[in-house]
Amino acid sequence: MPTPIDTPTYLARIGLTSTPEPTLAGLHTLQAAHMQSVPFENLDVLLGRRLHLDTPSLFDKIVTRRRGGYCFELNSLYATLLRTLGFDPVPMMARVWLRDPVDTPPRTHLVHRVRINDRDWLTDVGFGGMASHVPLPMPNAGETLDPTSDADGRLRIIADPVFGWRVQREQDNIWANQFSYEIAPAPRSDILIGNHWTETHPDSHFRHGIGVGLFNATGRTGLYNGILTCRGAEATTQTPIKGVEATLSILGETFGLNLNLSDDEYARLTALLD
Repeated sequence: MPTPIDTPTYLARIGLTSTPEPTLAGLHTLQAAHMQSVPFENLDVLLGRRLHLDTPSLFDKIVTRRRGGYCFELNSLYATLLRTLGFDPVPMMARVWLRDPVDTPPRTHLVHRVRINDRDWLTDVGFGGMASHVPLPMPNAGETLDPTSDADGRLRIIADPVFGWRVQREQDNIWANQFSYEIAPAPRSDILIGNHWTETHPDSHFRHGIGVGLFNATGRTGLYNGILTCRGAEATTQTPIKGVEATLSILGETFGLNLNLSDDEYARLTALLD
């Protein structure tokens, strides 16, 4: 049985005043609300704060303290909300193929599938970047589905002969790889191992710079490597953000993140940004 959560408080955290039904429309509402209210962020990893994936710890961080997180945190708590509302999310492990890595990437992304009206739907609130704003219909074996559209363009899921299924985003008339996922349900042990690698391994990009993002109805605002990027329906702007005080100001004003830094953490963040 899932750990009980304070559902009304969680729904309020993501800006909802009523409870969505366990339908496709309800899933669309929940995914959009979550992505537009809870930031994607890796700040605790950079500050040396240990991540915890149990439900009470995630609820405290994301809902009570109004922080964000990355996929293992965001999608784990989101799945608990879905179960509480009558959905039946199944976790799946994924490999991130952004920028077409030469070597096979590890399974460091967590997504969920939900069965609605005789169709599985992929729902994900923790990918960042050019993530789908909407649940994606998952093709069955031998089936090809039309692309799905969202505020950032079109996406599709195609069969991958080695890694299961591959999510792609259309960018500049090219289908760019996002991630591949395996249809088999992910056991808790795989999720914990994937999170451990992402949180602690020297090769994890989450350990090498700030990555924060928050979606809106027409795009996304992100802070990465000292550049604040605001992507909208009409234009994209980029603004350099330099120094720890300017960074903390943006984190608070733009993303609603209050880190409550200790002196040691402030020094650590300062060293990272210099």
